[in-house]
Amino acid sequence: MAHVDYEARLALVQAAIEALLRGGHQSYKIEGQEVTRLDLAWLSKEEERLVAKANRAQRRGGAFRQAVPR
Repeated sequence: MAHVDYEARLALVQAAIEALLRGGHQSYKIEGQEVTRLDLAWLSKEEERLVAKANRAQRRGGAFRQAVPR
């Protein structure tokens, strides 16, 4: 399973939200895919999801938990 950089994706989503709010873009390219007519509601939900995933990964120290010997 490939490592997902949630913080990098979050930065892209936040940039898309900012561009949409500024009225500067109706399309945006994310990871090689063109997204047209950005949907603020979807972007906001995706931002929340990515924040939660990034926080969870940070608390766990990544994909694996470290075992603490007793």
